[in-house]
Amino acid sequence: MYVIKMKTLICYFAVFVLLVSAFGMVRFFDAESAETAANAAVDEYSSADGTNSNEPSANGAEGDKLSADGAAGDELSTAKKERIDVPILMYHNLTQDPNKTSSMTITDERFRLDMEFLESFGYTPLFPSEVEEIGEGKRSLPARPVMITFDDGYLSNYTIAAPILQQTGMKATVALIASHIKDADDTDTSRHSLNWDEVKSMYDSGLFQFGSHTYDLHNPKYGGANAPDGINGIMREKGESQSQYTERVGNDLVQSISLIKQHTGQTTVNYFSYPYGAYDRWMQPILEKNGIKISTLTNAGMARPTYGLYNLPRYGIRMDRTVPMVLRQRATAAPTTVTVSLNGKKTTLQAYSIGDENYVRVRDAALLLSGCEWDYAVGWSEEKQQVTLSPREQYTPIGTENKVLSPQKRTVQSVTEPTIVEGQSHMIAAFCIDDYNYYRLRSLASVCGFDVDWDEANQTVKIVA
Repeated sequence: MYVIKMKTLICYFAVFVLLVSAFGMVRFFDAESAETAANAAVDEYSSADGTNSNEPSANGAEGDKLSADGAAGDELSTAKKERIDVPILMYHNLTQDPNKTSSMTITDERFRLDMEFLESFGYTPLFPSEVEEIGEGKRSLPARPVMITFDDGYLSNYTIAAPILQQTGMKATVALIASHIKDADDTDTSRHSLNWDEVKSMYDSGLFQFGSHTYDLHNPKYGGANAPDGINGIMREKGESQSQYTERVGNDLVQSISLIKQHTGQTTVNYFSYPYGAYDRWMQPILEKNGIKISTLTNAGMARPTYGLYNLPRYGIRMDRTVPMVLRQRATAAPTTVTVSLNGKKTTLQAYSIGDENYVRVRDAALLLSGCEWDYAVGWSEEKQQVTLSPREQYTPIGTENKVLSPQKRTVQSVTEPTIVEGQSHMIAAFCIDDYNYYRLRSLASVCGFDVDWDEANQTVKIVA
């Protein structure tokens, strides 16, 4: 009887082992199938007919098809790493003519407002080399990092973007289509692309670094809905072997990098922007071989350098998708008071503490300054739904100034529309709370002609000339 039971148990155990083994094999083959399917999806997308371009997709995100192939796997394998978010902004061309805007072209005013927003909220611009160091843990992350990029190499990057970057303390990276960059002596005023003298000047200014957007694989043959076989940028051609692809695309990249180094003096080119945002997995080893440490696509999202530096998403900026909208600040506002000293007289203003800054109601500050040399009037443009400020004009009280605030904390969002100052729009750090706009005094000071200092000993804000 005992022998029979033992045999039975052995049989049961053997069946159990077989079942476990079979289940493991199923899991193995399922995992292998999943990987094969993922690779097939990449390959299928690599031969799609122009669906991922710099034009937004139907749901408003650019190149969403690529997001699944990008950082997901890396994120899983590095889950224990600190999450670091770096927004990367994507621009192309700029114009002074509001009638010539498109999904690829915005006005000079729009770009200025975007940069003013970054400056006002204390963003720190980063070059690719700095993002690389952050990703490798060699550089600490600033409180509000941002990477500003331009694709192609338009003349407007030099004539329009550079002065605005200088004024706002920002800097940018331009991914050049090297074959489009004109000779140094090409001064044709009708041209749209940079020449190499201008590229050199931009690099020497310290406001720009340069990366590759290929030498000549961003052209009608290799891009757009009308491209042969739907090839976009660096995607493989129909029937092309990997060795043929490596030679064709690799030679193009080498030529691009060589020209940038030759004409700028930039010793390292470590940034690559995929034409049309179209990714091909055969490109990765080519980038690595040629010293490219960072690559970007056109799918919208926040970049996380500690999870990997390749295939990073970017926010495409348009007239109807602005930086204040994309990077709208969400924060907790706690009611407080702030003591302000003006001409030796102290006044207490109602305020909200947001982050490490105090924000005061624009009318309360105007009433405080009423009658002095920094007086300003406050109005409201119903048409544009914007606050208007008129420095050196008498402020007229409306009776709601210095209203005691509710003691409750609340979640607030930053204002996305600019403030009109003497007829010109400015992006000033502000939050809308209970239908009133609250500004930092420093932000108001910057556009109204006064300045503020902090008296640590007396915990007082001093308004000065």
